[in-house]
Amino acid sequence: MTRNKKFALLALISLAFCAARISARAQDINTPVITIKSAPPASPKPLKTRFEVLHMFTNSIQVRSLVNGLEVHTFIYSDQIHDSMQKLFDQGGYQYGDKVEIWYMQGTEVALKIKGKPSKPL
Repeated sequence: MTRNKKFALLALISLAFCAARISARAQDINTPVITIKSAPPASPKPLKTRFEVLHMFTNSIQVRSLVNGLEVHTFIYSDQIHDSMQKLFDQGGYQYGDKVEIWYMQGTEVALKIKGKPSKPL
């Protein structure tokens, strides 16, 4: 055998020996188990967005985004605000063009809170 072949063979054998030792050490069952505590998921916060009223119904409100005029939403009232919205509707409610802020959870169409000044009924 030539000298280069012996050196390459010796390097290959030592590399295989090291790899075997490392993998055997990684499988040692006497090492303590590492546990990772995960943080509890953060509860999603409601979004607060400004809208322009298109129409108010007894159970819902139809609004248009002030940022994108093509974005129209129909929000139903949550149980917490349903009675106050019914009272407001009986007094005349929001009219077309009134500006309101609506709090809602992302991905839902349920209004958690509605804030705005209703205009005089027609």
